[in-house]
Amino acid sequence: MAYTEWTFFLYFAVVAAIYFFLPGKARRVWLLLCSLGYVFLWQVSAGFFVVGSSLVTYLGARLVAPQPETENREHRRRILAVFLFLIFGLLAVLKYSGMAVDTANSIAGALGSYKRLELPDLVLPVGLSFYTFASAGYLIDSFRGDVKPEKNFGKYLLFLAFFPNFSAGPIERSRNLLRQIQTIDQVNLWDHQRIVSGAFTVLWGYFLKLVIADRAAILVAQVFDRFWAYGSFELLVGAVVFSIQIYGDFAGGSYMALGFARILGFELIDNFNAPYFSLSIKDFWRRWHISLSSWFRDYLYIPLGGNRKGTARKYVNTAVVFLVCGMWHGANWTFLVWGALHALYQVIGGLTKDKREALYQRLHIDTSSGSFHALQRLCVFLLSSFAWILFRAGSLTQAGIYIWRIFARPDYWNVMNGTIYQLGLSNTEMNLLFLSTAALFAVDWLRDRKKKEFSELVAQSQPWVRILIALALLISILFFGCYGSNFGESAFIYAEF
Repeated sequence: MAYTEWTFFLYFAVVAAIYFFLPGKARRVWLLLCSLGYVFLWQVSAGFFVVGSSLVTYLGARLVAPQPETENREHRRRILAVFLFLIFGLLAVLKYSGMAVDTANSIAGALGSYKRLELPDLVLPVGLSFYTFASAGYLIDSFRGDVKPEKNFGKYLLFLAFFPNFSAGPIERSRNLLRQIQTIDQVNLWDHQRIVSGAFTVLWGYFLKLVIADRAAILVAQVFDRFWAYGSFELLVGAVVFSIQIYGDFAGGSYMALGFARILGFELIDNFNAPYFSLSIKDFWRRWHISLSSWFRDYLYIPLGGNRKGTARKYVNTAVVFLVCGMWHGANWTFLVWGALHALYQVIGGLTKDKREALYQRLHIDTSSGSFHALQRLCVFLLSSFAWILFRAGSLTQAGIYIWRIFARPDYWNVMNGTIYQLGLSNTEMNLLFLSTAALFAVDWLRDRKKKEFSELVAQSQPWVRILIALALLISILFFGCYGSNFGESAFIYAEF
């Protein structure tokens, strides 16, 4: 049951209707039953996997947690390594064994061997990457003593199976969501402002997904699936629109999760903060998929030494993090190269920082001016859009040809002859995409300027303005959204990871 299916909306409505009238402690039981029901209804194997993973890491946390009376850090570290190997090993087998076999067969074929390895079909459970990282973070936090191991298995199971964010994140921390689960009986569920804030956040998520992302997906599929037939202009349009699509798709899903959880009395990690208004690629990764980038910072980059062991080690650590980040996204070499490219961006940015600042001073360039910041943001958008080509392409070969044709087949004059209206969308549909994207960037501009999320911006407006915003979002979603099999609805991109 994806967020965009009417069955999810109906399911949530039934869950919430009963949940709001239950006494404190019964809320957790009801949410646990409903979360498990949601997972099992979506995919039975996913239900067994999340229960099994929860049981393993629940027991593991109790073994790796500090015990002052018999403290043996090295012994606990070895136990932690075993449990991390178990959960990440399972993820690797289910997610990457196919890629490994295909690569081995390709190498063998290139060497003249006709023997091929065969792999039985493996089912990748829904949400596996998300709750694997959440449970690994819980194990490491328990080892460090940052959290106390949860004694109640039901509460911990709810932490991993919590249905509003189960399929597409954000990757939650035990210090955030689990603590809220422990104290949900103390929350005033009938807080009008919280419910309205959650509803606006949900509407904004549906707008990003159905009005922007799914409409953009039609154009993107047209260009990427027939890239050999297009020149530079069309391919650049495809790459830029995919940047919009993936943002609307993933941020839309994250806002839906955030809003649905908020209605139920929980605050999830805000996963996006106007990423295309970043002033550098480093800044971009502070704003994009925040739950994942912060996870890698806390549990991989800093343990590797961070920036504490010299410049060379810092950039090696950065490269390791982004290579792993790339592989997290999918079992394809394109994701690995995508991660490597972002690492390269950061390394080049870091190595040239002092020289660039010296050049700006020599040329008397005001780096605090609005025009300079606009240029920085444009550069970040173009660099990230270029990298997204690897993310969207089906293979490195396709990505290479796509990029080559951008530079080798110039037809930039097509910007003047209406070609952009011949890329899978009608004139009306294309204009709707323009307008809705402009609305997205306007909201992100306000968010970047005022440092407040969408629902907070709405809450600060006059009541009549809030009513107009709600009506505008509802009308846009109902009349201009791409929903249903005949209207180009696409699955959430990050649900595949």
